[in-house]
Amino acid sequence: MGVRYNLRSLINRRRWPRIVLGQAAWAMLCALLLTQVPWTDRTVPQIIFWAGLVPTAATIWFDRRKRT
Repeated sequence: MGVRYNLRSLINRRRWPRIVLGQAAWAMLCALLLTQVPWTDRTVPQIIFWAGLVPTAATIWFDRRKRT
């Protein structure tokens, strides 16, 4: 009884849940790369950090345009 969501039902719904799921997977991948790889140079982790923020910033920008 009640509403039950699982990963498959979220993927099969509409476009927006798939986008959010992709963003979460991308952020997790970037976080794992930052924390698990022993980096000796500073530029690569900075690039990975900013690459992890790009999908979230794009969503904020596109969502803000829909509200106005």
